[in-house]
Amino acid sequence: MAGLFGILHAGTNGMSAAQAAMQTTSNNISNANTDGYSRQRVNLVASNPYTLSGVGQLGTGVRMESVTRIVDDYLVKQSFTENASLEKYTQKADVLGQLESVFNEPSETGLNNKLTEFYESWKYLGNNPELTTSKTMVSQQAQTLTDTISHMGSQLDSLQEGTVQAISKKVLDFNTKVEQLESINEQIFSVVTKGEMPNTLLDQRDKLVEEISGITSVEVKTDAYQRTFISIDGEEILGANKRQVLNVAIGATSDDGSLISTNGSTSKTVESEESFKTGTLLVQKTAEDGSVQFTELSSKSGHISGSQEALVEIDRGIQELNQLVSTVAKAVNLVHSDNGTGIAFFDLGDDPDDVLSNLKVNSAITEDPSKIVAGKSLTEQIAGDGTRAQAIADIQSTALQYSSNEALEFDADTLKITAQPNGTITADAYNDVITRVGISKQQADFLMENQNEVVSFLEQRKSSISGVSINEEVVNIMKFQSAFQANAKVLAITSEMLDTLINRTGV
Repeated sequence: MAGLFGILHAGTNGMSAAQAAMQTTSNNISNANTDGYSRQRVNLVASNPYTLSGVGQLGTGVRMESVTRIVDDYLVKQSFTENASLEKYTQKADVLGQLESVFNEPSETGLNNKLTEFYESWKYLGNNPELTTSKTMVSQQAQTLTDTISHMGSQLDSLQEGTVQAISKKVLDFNTKVEQLESINEQIFSVVTKGEMPNTLLDQRDKLVEEISGITSVEVKTDAYQRTFISIDGEEILGANKRQVLNVAIGATSDDGSLISTNGSTSKTVESEESFKTGTLLVQKTAEDGSVQFTELSSKSGHISGSQEALVEIDRGIQELNQLVSTVAKAVNLVHSDNGTGIAFFDLGDDPDDVLSNLKVNSAITEDPSKIVAGKSLTEQIAGDGTRAQAIADIQSTALQYSSNEALEFDADTLKITAQPNGTITADAYNDVITRVGISKQQADFLMENQNEVVSFLEQRKSSISGVSINEEVVNIMKFQSAFQANAKVLAITSEMLDTLINRTGV
């Protein structure tokens, strides 16, 4: 189209393009502080030219080709991965910090100090066997020790339970977000098939995927319709026509089955061979015979992975502390009862795997401390004889294997427990547990700090590419405003030219 009407057409297109660019710029400024928003840009291209015979092609103005998000897809995926690792180390460091506070070492109220006071009371009794108060002191220090152990056991159980509940809550959150992602995928598909670009939906999609990857490690794939599908450990959780629900083992039953939590509801697996470790991620499947089966999934990063690794440390701490306390109590009982002939000093309860909660001083001793045997004879108290009490005090410096089921060897003549090969004394064994927890916490803190630097760097890069710069957008406003005004001026002048042509020429 040539002539004045061609000018009108080009000017109108120019005004429309400038107006659309202004609207996009305004949208960017409005969402400058919106989390997950990627700045948008109007792509303008020249309209198809008009060919004038004998002259050549004349331009016909501008047209809008598309409105696109400014993103680096590789950087976005890298951000998902690194953020998931940060979530893992942050959660692990947080739980291990709580584990450290349970042990509370070194401190006057810690177990190490209470063990020392307990053995010191036996040493005092060995030096003063004829004093009634010295036996009362042993009984009271023993009760203080068992109260400290019971309190630690209760705290460790609570921390263990709380960590499992945190995993269960994150699984519920994961399933909810996957369901939301499925809905967004459907909306994206509907828009893309119409030949349009769903920029806002894509931002929402990326934000959801980032949150999902922060929960557990996922493999992310995007199809030609911009839909995002996720898998865990090779198992497809969300596909084009498929969505599976994540489960978690939250405990075990007495018949070796597992308690499985799905979106807050709990059911028990029937088959004993389906017993899973507490905190394990599972996906439910239905076999050909209609039976329900669960497949274990591995989480390598994310909040859940951090909780699982911390849970291993908690379980190990409980087990090692239980073995240490059990060995010490058995050793004291062995010497005090003269290898089972007399009265046992401690009551270990009926569950050998839960001595922490069940350990108590023998009720006969708490009611009558005079029943504590200080001398070599179990039936007669010889004045000044505190050899048995001193032998119990010497357990503190006897090397024992606290993780071994091997029976302790006791010499009835010397009242001594034979030191075990490759054994350690009680204080060193307990310090080894504390040190290991401390090193694990230190490593988690170190990895968290390093990973935080990596994530911060990636966020800065993302912000420099996809973030909204107010100064840049203000410059764009001025540029598009000038373009709009210039095209309006073209239309005004063309209108005057048409007026001259129509009203001021001719007969």
